[in-house]
Amino acid sequence: MTPVEKLQFKNAALRILHAPGGPLSLGRATDQTGGGRTNLPPLEMTLVFDGMLGKEEAEATGADVIATLKNAHEIFRNVRCNVVWWRSDQEIVHEVMATSVIQMGRCFADWARREERKRPEILFADLKKFEARSRLVIVAARPGYGVEEEDLLRESLNPFLYRRLLWMENQRAEKIWGPSGRIDR
Repeated sequence: MTPVEKLQFKNAALRILHAPGGPLSLGRATDQTGGGRTNLPPLEMTLVFDGMLGKEEAEATGADVIATLKNAHEIFRNVRCNVVWWRSDQEIVHEVMATSVIQMGRCFADWARREERKRPEILFADLKKFEARSRLVIVAARPGYGVEEEDLLRESLNPFLYRRLLWMENQRAEKIWGPSGRIDR
């Protein structure tokens, strides 16, 4: 990512965390130590890697995302990171992983690129079921995905996923899906 892309990504991620109900929203992070420091709640986030990405592209995206977030705010110092491998509509694998493993690229040792057509609404339905506790969901995907089932998309994004979702294409924060299933930029 270029410095401008990192800044845009950082701002998009912090915008999600500062939204109402987010861990950085007004009133959630309060000064309980007496020393001027805030007592932040632990953050749970999810990184989704599209199986169509090349190994080098996935490694670079993972390293850039983690490095940018750790430099963005102190809440990213202690994170429970869920990694989702989006290989196909039938094979979506969930793992819990340390951010350092992602940043160093060790989690991509067995990476195999998979050229299969996938639908984002299937991924979102899976994320709604299994990653409901995550306050930030980042999807690193190849460009060119379209939606076939609008009703499934709307059902999957509501009531909360659309507020927490950050879609990245070509290592740039490109799209944020809205509650109606449309794309908000």
